Amino acid sequence: MRTLLVLILLAALAGGGWWWYQHRDVTGDIRVLDTATLDYGEVREVLEATGIIKSQVGAVVKIGVRATGEIVNLPFRVGDHVDKGQLIAAIDDRELQAQLKQTQADLDMAKAKAQYTQRNMERQRELYNKKLVDRDTLENAIQTADTAKAEVDRREAEIEALRVRISYTRIYSPIDGVVSQVSAQEGETVVTGLQVANLITVLDPTRLEMWIYMDETDVGRVKPGQKVEFTVDAYPDRTFESEVDQIYPEPEIRDNIVYYQVLCHISKEQAELLRPEMTTQCRVIVTTKDHVLALPNTALKWVAGEQAVFRTTGQGENATVEKITERNGLKLGLKGLTHSEVTSGLSAGDRVATQLVLPQQQPAPAGGGSR
Repeated sequence: MRTLLVLILLAALAGGGWWWYQHRDVTGDIRVLDTATLDYGEVREVLEATGIIKSQVGAVVKIGVRATGEIVNLPFRVGDHVDKGQLIAAIDDRELQAQLKQTQADLDMAKAKAQYTQRNMERQRELYNKKLVDRDTLENAIQTADTAKAEVDRREAEIEALRVRISYTRIYSPIDGVVSQVSAQEGETVVTGLQVANLITVLDPTRLEMWIYMDETDVGRVKPGQKVEFTVDAYPDRTFESEVDQIYPEPEIRDNIVYYQVLCHISKEQAELLRPEMTTQCRVIVTTKDHVLALPNTALKWVAGEQAVFRTTGQGENATVEKITERNGLKLGLKGLTHSEVTSGLSAGDRVATQLVLPQQQPAPAGGGSR
């Protein structure tokens, strides 16, 4: 019985010792490698995602031709600037012009015949009123006049159709922009069918937008009007700014991950530097707090299952290190990428260890990113 009590006592002492070891305030034999001084600043909660620069709807126009014939004029090349309403290409219209001339002559003849039959109808009506001709003669004159008038209308419709077809032989740019693709050249013959033959593509380089692919776990925190910062590989030292315009409701699945497109506006000034299909690294600013006590996240360490901050005082041999956790007053507010808001437990001017070596541990890794 005595042996059993001794074993129970030893087990209790061992368990208590282990609990104390795991939860003790580790301050002895700590080697501080780097420190930071707490100050007031800005803490931002951000969402990071990848995006892409795209041309807006209507900013890219594929200009086709609806006429059949030889291309007699196509002076533009890729990179050339074109103005809205500027002539881009011309199709040989000599055959259509000849048809128009012939149809115009037929119209003149039809008009002359219509005038004659109209006068004859009026004369036959007068004779009929005087009972000099019978009813059949008058009706024949009326029918002949109506037929002649219908022939005039038909010829006029043919001329209008020919003029429309001739207008198809002259292709004009519907927008201001830059030629991005040329699909034909002078001397080639285009044949129209069920589809319009594409000649040239013009894009407006100033009308750009950005699509951010936001993970389904984060999209609930994205709202229109939120500020967005992004970078592109072409200008690694420059940060561009935008804001969220809208979130598309239709998902896009990539590698079994659900994303939602977040649309952002690109200004004309930014469009002078950016190009369609550029990849962007984006940060959506969800929440911002100004003038709060900002603690570098590199100063937050996990020790024995809890977050701790090591405050240092003094210099050299007189330096002391104090471990601060939630148990002795540390409270954090908004947590950003690299800085977190301190609401209690630390003060401005405190020096905290951002890299240190704990007893029997390797140097604690430093964090990264921007506040």
